[in-house]
Amino acid sequence: MHKSLVWLEGLPRFSVLNFNLYRAWLLLNHLVPEYRDFEVFFIAGSKGKGTVASTLAAILAQAGIAAGLVTSPHLLNLTERINFKGADINEETLEGYVADIRANLPELSQEYGAWIFGEIILAAALMWFRDLGARTIVLEAGLGGRLDAGNLFRRPLATCITNVSLEHQGILGNTVEQIAREKAGIIKPATPLVTAAKGEALTILRERAGRLGAPVFAADEDFAWQERGPLELRLPGKTLSVETEFITDADKKNTAMAACLAAFHPRVSSRAIIQGIKRAPRLPGRFEVLPGRPAFVLDVAHTPESVANLLAAIVRRHPGGKLAFVAGFLADKRATEMLAIMLSTTELVYWAPVLDQRSFTPGGLSGGIQVDSISEGIRAAMSQADVVCITGSFAAVREARLFLVQRG
Repeated sequence: MHKSLVWLEGLPRFSVLNFNLYRAWLLLNHLVPEYRDFEVFFIAGSKGKGTVASTLAAILAQAGIAAGLVTSPHLLNLTERINFKGADINEETLEGYVADIRANLPELSQEYGAWIFGEIILAAALMWFRDLGARTIVLEAGLGGRLDAGNLFRRPLATCITNVSLEHQGILGNTVEQIAREKAGIIKPATPLVTAAKGEALTILRERAGRLGAPVFAADEDFAWQERGPLELRLPGKTLSVETEFITDADKKNTAMAACLAAFHPRVSSRAIIQGIKRAPRLPGRFEVLPGRPAFVLDVAHTPESVANLLAAIVRRHPGGKLAFVAGFLADKRATEMLAIMLSTTELVYWAPVLDQRSFTPGGLSGGIQVDSISEGIRAAMSQADVVCITGSFAAVREARLFLVQRG
């Protein structure tokens, strides 16, 4: 990897100090002050952000809007995080922008801590989009929302909080209420909020939105799929007939959120929404099926809710097949609950630490079959099952992909 990208990868993912958005404000004003001129859709949430963002970008493309797309995290390569008109930035170009940023970092007082990864890569993305003449950006929050560098955009076209669940508890809070308040920090005055949050989390989002005069569009209330007869999507002010299939229920809901967001852009037509949904790319590691015997299913599910959704999709797509899981979790996730969901269906659940400094370490789980690595788990599972699902984290799927590609 190039020198400056190695430096970028080595930066902390979040600040260990109490901080605000001053660092990001200082960096963008110094290097890319034009950031204020972009039209922005800002997307946060516990799960599904990547699918919402990529589907929204596809819809905008069908409307003739050349949109920049910033997603997080990446599966295999940093360049996956920055995309324009359907193409990822190449490594040499990204290296050039990061090297430029590194050489021209503004003075930063020690009280604000060190620069962090998300601030630098956002600056690189915006510089690239500026140089390519982009005007519209679909921006996925990296962590939380309130203190994410993307929250510098004060007047987005619309915001989205896909859902709220317990995640990153050491950083965002120990309860759904605390985490919801962190994510609610992206809500802007008089700016539409699209969400599929439920229960206590939705109540918190509505409270903040109400104080700011921001209209809330909630899944299953203000927009929804109509299941009777031909598949139709009901959006505020319109209903669209969409001929497509969804692998998981989460895909269906995420697509609906993307369509609802797109409807707030004045240049997006109903036809663009329909065509964008049909042509939206399937993201790697999201119910990615490698056919064969056994079939491998790779999915980055990392919450109990998403693992349950994954399991239901596997049962629908592979009825009657003997199932095995190979799982790798991160320490700040609800590993015990995810493991229990897997064990409710099959005794063949292999789990291993992953190649990530935040890996869940051995000794903290009971049940399942502990192995030393994801690849060892795959070797053990493939001789015993018709379907082998690798899941639990981006890190687990990353290791599995590399192993399966090398294995051929």
